[in-house]
Amino acid sequence: MTEYRTTKRWMRAACALALACGMSGGAVAAGREPSLIGEIRLPTGLAIGGVAFGGISDLDYDPRSGLFYAISDDRAENGPARFYKLKLTYSQRGGAGVDIVETVPLRGEGGALFAPKDIDPEGISLDPRGGLLVWASEGDRQGRPAIYEASIDGYQRRTFDIPAYYLPDGERKTGVRDNLSFEGLSHSPDGATLFAALENALTQDGDKATLQAGSPSRILALDPRNAKPVAEYVYVTEPIPRAATGLPPYADSGVSAVLALDGERLLVVERSFAVGYGNTIRVFETSLKGATDVLGRTSLRDTAYTPAAKTLLFTLEEGTFGLDMDNIESISFGPEIDGRKTLVLASDNNFNPRGQVTQFIMLAFDPDAPAP
Repeated sequence: MTEYRTTKRWMRAACALALACGMSGGAVAAGREPSLIGEIRLPTGLAIGGVAFGGISDLDYDPRSGLFYAISDDRAENGPARFYKLKLTYSQRGGAGVDIVETVPLRGEGGALFAPKDIDPEGISLDPRGGLLVWASEGDRQGRPAIYEASIDGYQRRTFDIPAYYLPDGERKTGVRDNLSFEGLSHSPDGATLFAALENALTQDGDKATLQAGSPSRILALDPRNAKPVAEYVYVTEPIPRAATGLPPYADSGVSAVLALDGERLLVVERSFAVGYGNTIRVFETSLKGATDVLGRTSLRDTAYTPAAKTLLFTLEEGTFGLDMDNIESISFGPEIDGRKTLVLASDNNFNPRGQVTQFIMLAFDPDAPAP
């Protein structure tokens, strides 16, 4: 297996030379309001062993090793489909640093690397029981999504079953929409359930999010023991919060990441972008308790159901904490600081050197802390 490595000394030197690692500090505050611990920005164009670094589309923390596992959404066009092992350091005193410990190629059946455009990695989650990880693809050349179980060294072990109505037909009238498929992936803390969330609705379920209405996305619950779905719920996204103010007049919104708090509650990141403004990041707590199990319903149109309940926890907009928000597609717990939980958000730079970077935002926040 080819490995690409760097060191803390190299990364810190590169950040200093490029003036690319922006750092901000703040005290860890009490209550449910998030407070900024730090920010790290890495430039687009950074390469490790000749392979472009970036495209971070999901993140998960392993408390046993102290490492974060970050998947790249590179469709094997800028190097092999891959995930990174990262060491993030931060403290309430304000310092922050990142070490790209290892780049691990993802491999398909028989250990072969994926061909360009045959895969679109978007989600990653470590099995809390140890030794395995699960990753999701938004679509292959035919737009078919998939969820894979792999070893820690990236070798595929098996494929999860997903409902047939997720697969696009030849006319794209059913199934996932292009680039709006699996975005969020997270195991419950006990490892009994794997959650996989769509960015927007299946084609047959409803429309994409608009300025006037949200989109009925689905959250699929799977059993890691047999790799089969056990339940499915509707999560209705918010409408696009801002219209474009520039050209082209484009704006979008949808689920970009999930983080399971237990077997019924998840943090859900809704990421919005509007040309001329930038990004709006909203983090919700959603409860599946009382929501209708729609597993097996091929379409949600003209059917009655109760969607998952949701509560807005906080919003990060352009200028929040003095930050220039990028394309946040990841959320993970990190190490505790002074007994308080931390969240790490990370952005997908789209390998775009025109104004986009890889951004890590470290927050002090405990979703289970009582409201002040």
